[in-house]
Amino acid sequence: MSDNSESQAQRIIADTSEARSERSYKAAAHNPSNTQEGRLHAAEKLAELHEQRTGESLDPKHEATIGEKKRQPEEQEQE
Repeated sequence: MSDNSESQAQRIIADTSEARSERSYKAAAHNPSNTQEGRLHAAEKLAELHEQRTGESLDPKHEATIGEKKRQPEEQEQE
């Protein structure tokens, strides 16, 4: 399952500076190599920018947990 189907934020087309920033924060929030605190911070910024740009709110905790879900299979492979 791709992160676009799990994420509350639809696919972001980076045609403006705000959209590029939003897309970067989304990638950081979903990156399993980031710390939990880092993913949550990025998810909060993602939610803030997304609401400013679209008027729709996102749940930052949900967005940050996507990175945690991706991290779990990586840890199992290392065992």
